[in-house]
Amino acid sequence: MSLRGRIFAVIGIMVVAAFIQTGAVVWLHRERNASEEAMSSSAQRFDHQTRMGRVVMELENVQLSYLLTGQSAFRVDFDRHWAEYAILPTQLGQYIKDENDKRALTELDAQLRRWHQLVTDLMDRRDQLTDVPRVVAEQTSPPMRQIQNALDSAQRQDLAELLRNIANAQDLNLRNSIVAIALPAVNIIMLLVLVAVLARILLDPLAAIAESARQISGGNFDVRLPPAKRDEIGALIKAFGDMTTAVQRRQHDLTDALSREREISQMYAALRANAEQESARLQATIATVPAALVILEAPSGHVVLQNAAADMLIGREPDAEGDRQAYWESFHASYRDGRHCPVDEWGPRRALRGEVVVGQELVVKPQGGTPIPILVSAAPLRNDLGAITGAVAAFQDITNLYEVDRLKNEFVSVVSHELRTPLTSIKGSLQLLLAEVPMPDPDHRVLMDVALTNTDRLVRIINDILDISKIEAGKLELNRRPFDAHELVNLSIQSVGQIAKGSSVTLTPVVPVDIPKVYADPDRTIQAIVNLLSNALKYAPARSDVTIEARPEPPGLVTFAISDKGRGIPPEKLCQLFQKFQQIDGADTRKFRGTGLGLAITKALVEMQGGTVAVVSEVGKGSTFSLTIPVVR
Repeated sequence: MSLRGRIFAVIGIMVVAAFIQTGAVVWLHRERNASEEAMSSSAQRFDHQTRMGRVVMELENVQLSYLLTGQSAFRVDFDRHWAEYAILPTQLGQYIKDENDKRALTELDAQLRRWHQLVTDLMDRRDQLTDVPRVVAEQTSPPMRQIQNALDSAQRQDLAELLRNIANAQDLNLRNSIVAIALPAVNIIMLLVLVAVLARILLDPLAAIAESARQISGGNFDVRLPPAKRDEIGALIKAFGDMTTAVQRRQHDLTDALSREREISQMYAALRANAEQESARLQATIATVPAALVILEAPSGHVVLQNAAADMLIGREPDAEGDRQAYWESFHASYRDGRHCPVDEWGPRRALRGEVVVGQELVVKPQGGTPIPILVSAAPLRNDLGAITGAVAAFQDITNLYEVDRLKNEFVSVVSHELRTPLTSIKGSLQLLLAEVPMPDPDHRVLMDVALTNTDRLVRIINDILDISKIEAGKLELNRRPFDAHELVNLSIQSVGQIAKGSSVTLTPVVPVDIPKVYADPDRTIQAIVNLLSNALKYAPARSDVTIEARPEPPGLVTFAISDKGRGIPPEKLCQLFQKFQQIDGADTRKFRGTGLGLAITKALVEMQGGTVAVVSEVGKGSTFSLTIPVVR
C-alpha cells in the first residue's frame, strides 16, 4: 500500500470517528432540548393549574361573602375573578397534549360554568332568599367540592409529571457531562495514535534523509539511506540518492567554473585598468581643448564633466538642485537678432531631448557681467538600446568673429556709400546721352543700353548691401503708420509691371473689399512685397499667372501671399532661402542673376514690423511666399 493510501486510511478512520462523535453529540443535544422543552411545558401547565385552583377558591369565598352579607363589593370581586378565570382554560389547554386530559379539562370547565350560572342566579335573587346558609349548603357547596376535588387531582398529576421531567433532564445533563468529558479523552487518544502512525510511516524516514543531508552539506557524500519502499517515501529516498550523485558531479563542475571565473576576473581587472587609463587620457584631452566642453547627464541635466575653458566661460554650477536652476536662469541669453532665448532652448537642453544642434549662435550675459557671443553645438549621448543617457556640448567664444563681422560691415557700408555716388552720376550721364545725343549707329545704342542696365544692377546691389548693413547694425529706422492693404498691393504691382510685361506673365491681385488697414512702414513693406514678386516673375514660366493675395488672419494680422507656377524649390533648399547671399543653385544663379540678399532683407523688414515670412513649395508645381503684417489696433 502506498504512503498516500496509508495516510488517507488513517485520516478516513479519524473522520469516521469524528462523524460518530458528532452524531452522538447532536443526538444528546436533541434529547436534552426535548427534555428541557417537556420540563418547561410541565412547569407552565402546573403553574396555570395552580392559578386556576386559586381563582376557583377565590370565587367560592367571594360568592359566599356576597350571599351572606349582600355587599356589592363582593359582587364586583366575583365578576373580576370570573373574568380572570375565563382565559385560564384556553392558556392551560396549550400545554396539554394528552386527549384524555384535554377532555377532563373541558368537563371541569363545563362544571365550573354551570356552577357560575347557578351562583349568578342566586346572587340576582338574594333579596328573595329566606335561608341563605341552607341554600349555600344545599345548592352551591356540593358542586364546588366536586370541582375542587377534580382540580386537586389534576394538580397532583401535573406535579408528578413535572417531577418526572425534572428527573429526566437531570439524567440527560449527567450523561452530557460524561460525554463532554469522555470525547476530549477519546480525541487525544486518537490523535496520539495518528501521530504514532505518521511518525512510523513518514517522520522516521524523513529524519534519516535529513541526517544524510546534513552529512552531505558537511562534504561527506558516503551516506547510507534507508531502504526504498514502493511508496512516496521510497521515491523520495531514490530521488535523494540521485540528487546526491548529481550534487557530487556538479561540485566538480563548480570547481572548474571557479577556476575559470578567477581567470575572467583577472582579465576584467586588466581591462578595467586599461579603461581607467583611457578615461584619464580622455579627460586630459578634454581639459586641454581650447573650446569649452560640457557633458551633462539625463534626465536631470546636471553637469558631470567640464574642462578649464568651460570654467572660464560659464563657471561651475552649484551642487544643490534649487541652486543649479537659479544658476542657469541667472544667464540672460538672446539670439543675434535680440530675441530672448530661454534656458530650455539652449543647445545642451535641446540635445537632452534628442536634437542635434550645430552652430547655435547666442549672446550670453552672466549676472553682473558683460555680454559674450558664443557658438553652441550639442549632441545627445545614447546607450546600446538607443536611450538618451546624457549630452555633450561645446561652447566657443566668438567675440573675435563678431568684431571681424563688425569691421566687414563697416567696410562694406563705407565702400557702398562711396560707390553709390559715382554710380548715380554714371547712370544719369548714360540716361542723358541716350535721351539727348543721337547715336552714330545701332551698335552704339546697344552698348549704351547694356551700360545703363548694368549700372542699374550695380545700384540695386549697392542699395541691398546698404540695407542689410543698416539692418544688422540696428540703424534702419521704420516709419510705421496705418496704411490701406489695397494700396500696398497696387503700388507693389506697379513697381514690377514692366518686368511682368517683359516676361509675358500676368499679375493677378486678390484682395477682399473689407480687408482691414495694416500698421506698417509703407515703403519698406512695398520693398518686401516687390522682392517676393520679382522672384516669382523670375521663375514663373511665360504666359502663366502670378497671384498676390491679401487676407486677414487671426489674431490681428494680414497675410500677403505671392504664388507662382514655377518649377518649385526642393525641400532641402528651403532652409537656405532667407540667408544672406543664398540662391537656389548654380544653374539658376547663372540664368537669374542677383545678389542673394532680397529674401534676407524681406525677412528682416517683416520681422522688424512684428510679422513673419514663410514659404510653401512643391517641385514641379510652384511656390507660395507669404508675409504677415499686423493690422491697426
